[in-house]
Amino acid sequence: MRPEVSRRHRTSASLGVDIASTEENAGSDFLHAGQVHVSPKGRSIVLILGSCVGVCLWDPLNAIGGAAHYLLPSWDGRGTASPRYGTIAIETLLQKLTDLGAKREQLLARVFGGGCLFDSRRGGGGRRESLGERNVETAMAVLAKERIPVVSAEVCKERGQRIVFHTGTGESFVTSL
Repeated sequence: MRPEVSRRHRTSASLGVDIASTEENAGSDFLHAGQVHVSPKGRSIVLILGSCVGVCLWDPLNAIGGAAHYLLPSWDGRGTASPRYGTIAIETLLQKLTDLGAKREQLLARVFGGGCLFDSRRGGGGRRESLGERNVETAMAVLAKERIPVVSAEVCKERGQRIVFHTGTGESFVTSL
């Protein structure tokens, strides 16, 4: 299986920094499903997503960023509240970022994943929403409620994604799997 061509997302905050050259110098961290990671230093966070969603937030003025990788849309109050659920993961990410000095009013977001990878779940008129679509809806609803602008979203694809997100610049590099 051959990956599709990668796409790079930039913002005016990146000021032309090339993520390929900063990855080697900054180091990288792999984020598993159900995890949240933040960094006050320029780090690269790597996520592999299918129906899961990755929400990447950063404060471009303070160069602080992080990401959440979650499996399920929202916690129903049963069992343990954990970042496996989108509502908990995004709130945890916001709290950790503000604890490091990020300003909520300066945060920007990128959203990835939420794919529907199985043919049996695609197409057809009266089908139910896929888990990936519900995960994406959760991310968009929480970010809208928190008034955090989504500057890019690459979601609900038919293939998995490998994301490299740079916490200091907000740049991301996406490869379809």
